Amino acid sequence: MSEQIKETVSEESKKPSLRGIRIQTLSFWIVACTLLVAVLIGAGIFSVLNHCHTLVNMTKEYILTETDVMNMSLGSDYLTEQARQYVIFQDSRYADAYFTEAEVTQRRDQALLSMKDHAGEEDTVSLELLSQALDTSNALMELEIHAMKLAAVSAGVDMSVLPTRLQTWSLTEEELGYSSREKLTAAYQLVFGSEYQHMKKETNEKLSSVTTNVISSCSMRQLESESRVRSALIRQSVYTALIVGLVIMAYMMIAMLILRPIRVYINCMKNNHALDITGAYEFKYLAITYNNVFKIAQANQNMLRYKAETDALTGLLNREAFEQLKLRFQDAPQPLTLMLIDVDVFKSINDNYGHETGDRALIRTANLLRENFRAQDHVLRIGGDEFAILLEDIQADRTEIIRDKVERINWTLQHPQNDLPRFSLSVGVAFSEQGYNDELFRQADQALYQTKENGRCGCTFHFL
Repeated sequence: MSEQIKETVSEESKKPSLRGIRIQTLSFWIVACTLLVAVLIGAGIFSVLNHCHTLVNMTKEYILTETDVMNMSLGSDYLTEQARQYVIFQDSRYADAYFTEAEVTQRRDQALLSMKDHAGEEDTVSLELLSQALDTSNALMELEIHAMKLAAVSAGVDMSVLPTRLQTWSLTEEELGYSSREKLTAAYQLVFGSEYQHMKKETNEKLSSVTTNVISSCSMRQLESESRVRSALIRQSVYTALIVGLVIMAYMMIAMLILRPIRVYINCMKNNHALDITGAYEFKYLAITYNNVFKIAQANQNMLRYKAETDALTGLLNREAFEQLKLRFQDAPQPLTLMLIDVDVFKSINDNYGHETGDRALIRTANLLRENFRAQDHVLRIGGDEFAILLEDIQADRTEIIRDKVERINWTLQHPQNDLPRFSLSVGVAFSEQGYNDELFRQADQALYQTKENGRCGCTFHFL
């Protein structure tokens, strides 16, 4: 085994001269071309992003403006609705809702503040129109509060339950002199009359003008941005075609020089084979180096496995191999037979004839066991003079065959050659239908003990 390793090491220095495209050179040109096109694409993307950002801002501006106009309109309409409801029903809930909107929620005022925050220089006209709409709406509030006060007085409502501003609103001497019906009629005229309707229409027209002005401004800027985006996208299409062509060319080269060798190497490694010499220069060099290391590793592994699992004296499998076999056959779904074997009075052989003769007796025993059992049976030396045999797919109906083999071996040992003393073997046999388990070993050991108790030189079977 050590000679094989030496030969492998000597072969490592005999690496053939390699030819092929170097990945490093190929990578340099691919990266250089890619960076060039990437710079062009990056510039184009930056341009497109700027134009898209402009379009997005216009869209946001339009949405925000529409929201502001809607909030202004909703707030104004809500005040009108609550004022009219109070004039009709004189229910304080409508008055409370009116002043909550006017003094707390303040959608109209918030809409104007919002537009001031996001409006640009081109939206000055729209901002002015929205401010005028708020002024007109505030003028309508004067009429609405006046009407609610007239309605409250005409109905004799307790002023203490009304909002403070309504309580403190003053009526003219002439209005105070009106009858209840006249006061209510005057209130109706204030919120349903032509003046009120005209001011309400004026407010809505200004809000509509805000929307129209914003749409016009956004449309002009949108057309300009679309033209620039179209030009930028055409350039991007050209750059993209260039980089696609470059990628296809690079992939074809990589597929041949890198990907294919990797797949080949993976299959070789899965099958535990040496690597094929193929691909780019670096892969060929890698394959040759790996193959040399692979050969050395295999030789070392085989040598270590042989030493770890083989008894140095007899060449049989040792105790470590026995432990591995026990794990392998643990509760396996197949019949298994275990034979435990002891050399009878082995100590007296060592004492009377010397350890060298004792070793020869063990070697003789190992050879006879190996010769009389099948090649697929596992013959092991598990102790000083202790042997074991694991027989696969052997059931209890094969006892006579096993007994004949043991008797044949004992007859041979009782008629020794080469100056060996006479000796014999004691054997205990147990059977299992479901592979190896601790009970199988205990049964075989018990059978071996019975053989020794019955005078040694024989074979005892344990049956359930």
